Amino acid sequence: MANLQKFMTPLRKETLQQVVYDQLCKLILQGGIEPGSSVTVASLADALNVSPMPVREALSRLMAAGALTTVSGRSMGVPKLSNAEFLDIKRVRLETETIALRWAIEQRDPAFIKRVGDLFDQLVVAQKSQDNPQFIDLNYQFHFAIYEQSGSPILLGVIQNLWLRISPYFHLLDARGHLNVSNELHAEIRDYIISGDSDNAAEALKNDIERAYDKLVNLAAAS
Repeated sequence: MANLQKFMTPLRKETLQQVVYDQLCKLILQGGIEPGSSVTVASLADALNVSPMPVREALSRLMAAGALTTVSGRSMGVPKLSNAEFLDIKRVRLETETIALRWAIEQRDPAFIKRVGDLFDQLVVAQKSQDNPQFIDLNYQFHFAIYEQSGSPILLGVIQNLWLRISPYFHLLDARGHLNVSNELHAEIRDYIISGDSDNAAEALKNDIERAYDKLVNLAAAS
């Protein structure tokens, strides 16, 4: 079972349905559920200190979005992606995430530049200390700090749905020591954001997505 308490905090009772859904999205996006691990309604409800009903509703939404699937009995986990699904996700990511990056650069300000720089510095620390779970979490924060700066909630929602399906597989890169090499491209993205170079920033992001895709397809097939 996944270590749920690390990723979630107890909730108050208002707007439970949406808040529980948001918490479960965060759990997946920040690396809380790996391929091969599973969660149950009871374990999630206990971690969030809520009744099972809003958890069931949130899990139903995530299953409908393709982020989770029934593993066995009452347990749910990450669905296995086919090569065609990996390719489809990659192609849509290349389009949507580079658009969000370009829009973010158009609207960059000192606070945004500082946040991207600070997150990159933390990624370097996590890489050097070989803190792989922290690296996965910071990788998510780094990318979404950029996409949020685009100023488009609709585009951000599309990207989040893609990441709900692909981000658990980043553990495969991590487990075999490949994830850290993406910091080279993160450094390029950071530098091009600072200089306002949208074209080269988009190219670096495309390389990051392509590199991960090539390895994930092979590693997922072998796992």
